[in-house]
Amino acid sequence: ERGVNRVGINAVAERAGVNKVLIYRYFGGWEGLMERFLHEGHFLTDYNQQFLEKHPEIDPKIKKQTRIDYLVGLLRELKVRMPAQEMLKWEISNPGSYLSQQLVLARNESFQKVLDKIFTNDKEDQSAVTAILVSGITMLLLIAPNQNQFMSLDLQSDEGWQRIEQAIHQICDTLTP
Repeated sequence: ERGVNRVGINAVAERAGVNKVLIYRYFGGWEGLMERFLHEGHFLTDYNQQFLEKHPEIDPKIKKQTRIDYLVGLLRELKVRMPAQEMLKWEISNPGSYLSQQLVLARNESFQKVLDKIFTNDKEDQSAVTAILVSGITMLLLIAPNQNQFMSLDLQSDEGWQRIEQAIHQICDTLTP
């Protein structure tokens, strides 16, 4: 409701209807609570795992479309998951945190599994290409609540987001299968 950077143990305890001492006892404080929250349902690693489970075998003929489906699906899912967006904002603003470092490790491992499965290609640096696309998607989603527009993209309209999805298609179409 308030965003991760504007919430603390008192607000969480109040909202949950528990004494804040219980949060300290069971989670060791704010960072422990956040760690549990993330490990119970970290969006990006969950999304990657579910995508791989739905696509156990990738037909080389449709590998390009599978990449598009992955990236557009990531955009659509992350767009409607405000808690996941807030966690990403928190992580960006707390880079030295032990929890942030653990999230980076878990996310990188999760992304590597996806890369190994659907973004492999000897002719292109798929890891770098995917990193640029995923970080661009993430950045646009994180700035959208506070910016109406980025370049000529209307971040407040369905048409603007459809243009972004179309751009993902165009970029992936230029890559070698």
